[in-house]
Amino acid sequence: MLMTKTILSLMALLFALANGLVAPATSSSSSSNMMASAAALTRDNLVMMPATLEKEKVRTSGPAVLDRPTTDKKSENPRKEHSRTGGETWEVRIYNDGMNTREHVARSLVQVTGLSEMSAYQTMMRAHQDGIATVGKWCFEIAELYNEGLAKNGIISDIVPVDEER
Repeated sequence: MLMTKTILSLMALLFALANGLVAPATSSSSSSNMMASAAALTRDNLVMMPATLEKEKVRTSGPAVLDRPTTDKKSENPRKEHSRTGGETWEVRIYNDGMNTREHVARSLVQVTGLSEMSAYQTMMRAHQDGIATVGKWCFEIAELYNEGLAKNGIISDIVPVDEER
């Protein structure tokens, strides 16, 4: 407790010296006078400083709000603009691209659409020779699912509605 008071007294004296409230002592033997002056300062006219310094808060104008720009959304796939009624049939077609191996195309057809290996091989060969081949005909949701699955495997494909009048 005495040690804390001594430290506080010395801090008060240093503060007073820095601000010109007390004249510095001239003799080296006057340490008791300095302690007495510091004690007097702590009792009489010393304002204690907080132990921690607080930073000045940064003032901003407030949160910023960005408005989303309005754009006209155009359909990425114009083939989806057709009516998707339950009775409508869609055809999935693949194209020869020269990038994928024939084995990869046939394996992807088996994995994505569930075709037999023989049917997948024949479809792949038709696309290889003619440039395009029909994989099969399904309702819109299934055809779209197969089209996306083939695209994930890097195979160029599309879906088109089938004319019922053929």
